Amino acid sequence: AVSRKLDGVFLCFIHLTRTDIMFTAAAVTSYLAGAGGSAGKSIMISESDPVATAVALFKKQFGTDPTVGAAAPGRVNLIGEHTDYCDGFVFPMALTRNTVLVGRPNGTSTVNIVTASKLGDSSEVASFSTEKATLKKGNPKWANYVKGVFAQLDRQVPGFDAAIASNVPIGGGLSSSASLEVACHTFADILLDGKSENTRQKALHCQKAEHTFADTPCGIMDQFISTFGKAGHGLLLDCRSLDFKLVPISDPDVVVFIANSNVTHKLSDSEYPKRKKSCEDAVAVLRQKFPKVKALRDATMEQLEAVKGGLDPVTFRRARHVIGECERCQQAEAAFQKGDYKRCGQLMVESHVSLRDDYEVSCPQLDTLQEIAMTVKGVYGSRMTGGGFGGCTVTLAHKDCKEALVAAIQKGYPKASCFFTVPGEGARKLAHL
Repeated sequence: AVSRKLDGVFLCFIHLTRTDIMFTAAAVTSYLAGAGGSAGKSIMISESDPVATAVALFKKQFGTDPTVGAAAPGRVNLIGEHTDYCDGFVFPMALTRNTVLVGRPNGTSTVNIVTASKLGDSSEVASFSTEKATLKKGNPKWANYVKGVFAQLDRQVPGFDAAIASNVPIGGGLSSSASLEVACHTFADILLDGKSENTRQKALHCQKAEHTFADTPCGIMDQFISTFGKAGHGLLLDCRSLDFKLVPISDPDVVVFIANSNVTHKLSDSEYPKRKKSCEDAVAVLRQKFPKVKALRDATMEQLEAVKGGLDPVTFRRARHVIGECERCQQAEAAFQKGDYKRCGQLMVESHVSLRDDYEVSCPQLDTLQEIAMTVKGVYGSRMTGGGFGGCTVTLAHKDCKEALVAAIQKGYPKASCFFTVPGEGARKLAHL
């Protein structure tokens, strides 16, 4: 449990996902007003602990106890959106919400997995061989993330039985898929070596799994922060070199507030690939005049203006967003280090406007949530976060406006529900099951 007196930044997430911590905005308002008691505890702790859920499901499905367990978190990106696949900069933090995989070897080359997640018409049980030649995409689709990870490994994973549980919202832009991939990689490492080290190669394996088995051309950010996240810190990542800097998030007067639009997205069959192609087209034109530009992260606004005549208006706007967002991300990291939250907020608003108007990945629901937040006195800034086309907004605010912020969301977006978290830990072996 985490009390209101915890040192460090509080993070408040608003979402509409039934699999997450469910409680009403009114309950949060009561808690923030000092109700305390069991209401406070229920806010701070998930109603469904994924470790306990996974262990119980494993026992029910397989009639024995699991001996191996791994966990990996979801993430929220504080600033730096749609820059990672352009070799740019991002500034995410890991959540305290995790995907958990528990199981035990079964002495065969077959994997049998059951998931606690309710995935519509998709089967909640999957069985497949771990022989690399047989690892192909298929149904249920959630199992493709598992197969994709195993397909990247140098060695064949021994067969096992396992159960998966997660309290990372699905389709909310908080990287539920990356948390599943990284948890699976960590689990496989433990089966093969008895331990798992968090390495750049792990993150890259999981990114390739999403590219090849989920058909999503994502950047490296989600898998990287799920691997390398550190409790109490944000992480500034250079997506080209994969160098990173951990940035303490420790000001007790600052609140990070996230609102989920409850509009889900599936990037692989949405506009995401088109955005990536526009960025590549812009680089091709820029490189003709500026040969040192290998990706949009290398270009300046002045260089972009110099080639504007060779770009169609849409491609120009896409490139303008990425170049500006790379600059904003680095400026925001410096502002966080200095505790200049007013400047952080200004950069977040600029980011939202750019994502809405230039990159065109926002939607009316996200715009509404962002606009509501910005009406509250004490809010530094607010913007959409994640891939877009739905998902969440992230708001930076002074702690004294928490009650007003929750009340504003309750009034303007009455289906919202709330929870708090702090920057979480990256992928890890579960010591006790």
